[in-house]
Amino acid sequence: MSETNQLPAPRGCDARRRALGVAGIVVAVVVFAWCAGPLPPLWAPPCPWHALTGLHCPGCGSTRALLALAHGDVVRAFAQNPLLVLSLPPLLGWAAFSLWRAWRGQPPAEFPRYSATITLVVVVLYFVLRNLPWWPCTLLAPHG
Repeated sequence: MSETNQLPAPRGCDARRRALGVAGIVVAVVVFAWCAGPLPPLWAPPCPWHALTGLHCPGCGSTRALLALAHGDVVRAFAQNPLLVLSLPPLLGWAAFSLWRAWRGQPPAEFPRYSATITLVVVVLYFVLRNLPWWPCTLLAPHG
């Protein structure tokens, strides 16, 4: 009789694998960004919205900001995309909390229902303000 008794996998095993996978991807992306250097590499595409309209979309400067953050240059990152730099700490905190919950076999943390509406309003307002030609709105456009 060659019957093998396999124990069922613990309930949180898949969640732990996913949590480790996500953490590994984040580490790989940060290492890749650090290796790419502080300036955008040649293969980084320009913003198509800015190329077509001349206006800065809410994501304009994000690649340069993330590369600057990977090299520890918060001031330069903030000059490229302040909204991204300001939104990263709460987003990373939420992600860490969700990974911690996944590791424990619990469902991921959820954003409150109203957070999508607030995010949409902030992004649209940021889009409008960063394209106005007056100070202090000009500080929101990518520069440096």
